[in-house]
Amino acid sequence: MRFGILGPVVAWASDGTEVKLGGRRPRTLLARLLLDPREVVPTQDLVEAFYGTELPDSVRSTPKTAAKLLRQALGEQRDLIETCPGGYMISAALDDIDAYRFRALVRKAERQDALEKTRTLSEALSLWRGPALAGLNNAVFRSAASGWEEMRLVALERKLSADLELGRHHDLVGELYQLAEKHPKREALRGLLMKALFRSGRTTEALEVYATYRNQVRSEFGIEPSPQLSQLQLRILNMDPELQESASDRSIESVVVGPALVPPPAPADRSPANLPARPHGVIGRAEQLALIQRTLTTNRGYLPVAVISGPGGYGKTTLAIEAAYRMKGHFPDGQLYAHLAGAQPQPASAGDVLARFLTLLGISEIPATVDAKAEVFRAAIAGRQLLVVLDDAATSAQVLPLLPGEPGCAVIVTSRNPMPGIGGEHIMMGPMSHDEASELISSRVDVDHHGGAPAALKRLIELCGGMPLALDLACARLVTHPHWNLSHLADRLADIDQRLSVLNVDGRDVRKCFELGYQLLSPDAQTLMRMIGYLGVGEISAWTAAALADSTLGHVTSLLDELAATHLLTVTGTVPYIHCRVHDLVLAYARERATTDGDLAELRTGLNRALGARLALADTAYVAMHGPHQRALAGSTVRWTPADSVLRIAGSATDWFTARLPEISQMVQRSAEVCLYEACWELAVAPQTAMEAGGYFDLWLTTHMRALSAVRSAGIEYGEAVLLHSLGYRALVLRDHLEAETHLRQSAEIFSRLGDSEGQAVVMILLSDACRLRGDLTAAQAACEEGFALRPTNKRARAGLWLNLGRAQTHGGELARATESLRQSLDLFEQSDDLRGQAEAHCDLARIYVREANLAAAAAAFSSAFQRAQAVGDTLGMAYILTDLGEAHAQLDSAENAYPLLLEAEELAQQANNMYVRRRARQALAKLAHPMAPPASPTHPDGSALLRGGRPAGH
Repeated sequence: MRFGILGPVVAWASDGTEVKLGGRRPRTLLARLLLDPREVVPTQDLVEAFYGTELPDSVRSTPKTAAKLLRQALGEQRDLIETCPGGYMISAALDDIDAYRFRALVRKAERQDALEKTRTLSEALSLWRGPALAGLNNAVFRSAASGWEEMRLVALERKLSADLELGRHHDLVGELYQLAEKHPKREALRGLLMKALFRSGRTTEALEVYATYRNQVRSEFGIEPSPQLSQLQLRILNMDPELQESASDRSIESVVVGPALVPPPAPADRSPANLPARPHGVIGRAEQLALIQRTLTTNRGYLPVAVISGPGGYGKTTLAIEAAYRMKGHFPDGQLYAHLAGAQPQPASAGDVLARFLTLLGISEIPATVDAKAEVFRAAIAGRQLLVVLDDAATSAQVLPLLPGEPGCAVIVTSRNPMPGIGGEHIMMGPMSHDEASELISSRVDVDHHGGAPAALKRLIELCGGMPLALDLACARLVTHPHWNLSHLADRLADIDQRLSVLNVDGRDVRKCFELGYQLLSPDAQTLMRMIGYLGVGEISAWTAAALADSTLGHVTSLLDELAATHLLTVTGTVPYIHCRVHDLVLAYARERATTDGDLAELRTGLNRALGARLALADTAYVAMHGPHQRALAGSTVRWTPADSVLRIAGSATDWFTARLPEISQMVQRSAEVCLYEACWELAVAPQTAMEAGGYFDLWLTTHMRALSAVRSAGIEYGEAVLLHSLGYRALVLRDHLEAETHLRQSAEIFSRLGDSEGQAVVMILLSDACRLRGDLTAAQAACEEGFALRPTNKRARAGLWLNLGRAQTHGGELARATESLRQSLDLFEQSDDLRGQAEAHCDLARIYVREANLAAAAAAFSSAFQRAQAVGDTLGMAYILTDLGEAHAQLDSAENAYPLLLEAEELAQQANNMYVRRRARQALAKLAHPMAPPASPTHPDGSALLRGGRPAGH
């Protein structure tokens, strides 16, 4: 039995009669299986072939039903359709499927001379019965059909080229005119038509074909025809006699690489020069250009090579061509250029490229093998000074046979891969600097006309990631949309779901920079890439990646290496603390892939694991600061840990949180978008201590308001109460007791409604702070007593109540009672192993010793507090402590001892972005310099500064 997809999908019995396949379902199933013959096609892929990505309910049975109908139609050959674990497979031989028979014949023709080639390709093209997969309009089939149609056109071009070489130009003119009109953008057809017309004695018409095409591409795309087509026009203008020859007229073998036209042999007295057109207005890259020039012009007795590598879209080819033009004077014997198609599924072979080089050098007899061609090439350029540009190389093995042997020559190689097997100077292309990117944009568009404020320009450059191609396409958008300004364009690019569509102009598409790398990935790596896109976070750890993949750190590290090798991410750090940076444009591509190729349920499950993994590490950091006892306010998101690792963090807990604040913020936003509300609010409050210590008050507010909106919409009252509690704490840190009380009383009301006495007690701690800050010490103590009455079981909550009770008693002058309360607090904090709480209790005890004029005891207590704050990386806490200690020395000792403490306190407060503590330290320093200055803040009747008494007590 034979099958066909080069036209309507069909099956033929052994006697040649067509098999009636029945309805749409069995025909669709057969078509999808024939796209991957002898391979298992997953059920999910089959479902998408039936319905696309908009899947109705209860579709899983569709493939099973279709397979049953298809087997009935195939009759005795029903066993060709096999049911396999996870999907179905057709076990037909490739030669029994017209498309694969066609492909085999096309490949066979590559090794044949002109006469055999035209016969083989005619046989191949005769297999086509119409458009591939005719009648099937699903995206899966449209994509596959496009691939087969492209192969058909290439085969047709190669056949016509062979026919032309055989002297059949008179018969080809009409057909080529029709094809050129039908496919106006295929330059190879224009070249064949020009050559056929010229050989038919119709020179004027041949030149008109070129002129028409040149006007077309210049008006539509602003580019010139390729160097090959332009050279053909010049040869026609010069009435080149060699252009009249066919294969029967000359002995030299015609060399064709792909469908491109091959330049003629260079006369012996001419130097080869087939560089592409010089790039217009190259911006930046001055350092790299200088390095290439130094590398290639310094005589060290061996062949100089410059290897330019990096991701697609970063201007490797532009840099190489510009460098080649700048150095033409150093290589008087010519320049050779070859595009090696390393970014294509089938890179150019070294043998074909060598054949082209030998032709350009005027060699008439070209050997058959690669080694022999390489020998002839090296011999032909012996003693000459040539520059060889090898663009878009795939591997070192592809490049090595193409290298000259002469030290007077030089080579520039561009590749997406690092090329470790090639000696020489290696240049890795990265993003443009801000200045270079600004210059590029200014050279393309009128920045002032488009609202070129520095902030808008900077944002646009950041959203393009400094990628030259993306910046160029952004400029093209502004040119084609003169009513847009930079801010509007930046807003469009900021939307990850439309970013790549904005950067797709006239067929130039940044997607192509990532497509090849993605296609080269293993299935597991592709799945991980889609998961990363669905998560949508630009920086992830190996821990998060392992959660997304539901794998071990060991396995996911190899997947991350695979992604890094294809430039889809950049790996930083070392095992086990690996982190990855994903370019925003790559992230947008991965999100698109997740949308088109991923399973939504699988993606959501992976995202929930990643959020649980981040919370597991956040819990570990929290424990490092506050001890192993469970926090008083906790959620129910399931934590996730890889099987081959244990929970641990690098560095201090505060530093760990601070380094991950951008990632956590993005996770908060993403979890809200996909309705994972429990994880959303837990992630928002997790880094509260770090946000306070680093002064990230805007981020604190942004993440909490986003999470608050999410939990309110979902009716998650407990999460709402915790978020309001945290917002109240933020207001206290900023010394806004009115806003703090508003949030805290709302939080207490919700906890009360939920019957959660633990939550209410924790809120009372902060309400006591708020009352004390507004000078109501009675209300402050009452809030603590109300908290005790709720009988909280959490030791940290009880410790916080004792701490704030002691603070209120201290401000009220009840120093003995305050001392006892603070010692109760310290004992509970020590039982909880809460270093941060211990630091606060020691610091408050030290303040009492200062009021008792006991400097020795105060200094010892401050020292204990400082050691604990330092142990958890609490910069703000250290600033509080040093400010208090400096003031103590100023009051009880000497200015000489106070100065260095207050100076360090001011510096730490500045690092923590806390103006209150910084102002206190400055005022104390000013008072030391001018001891008669009046007090800078209102004082309590007992003489203590009303606003002093430490930071608010956390939960």
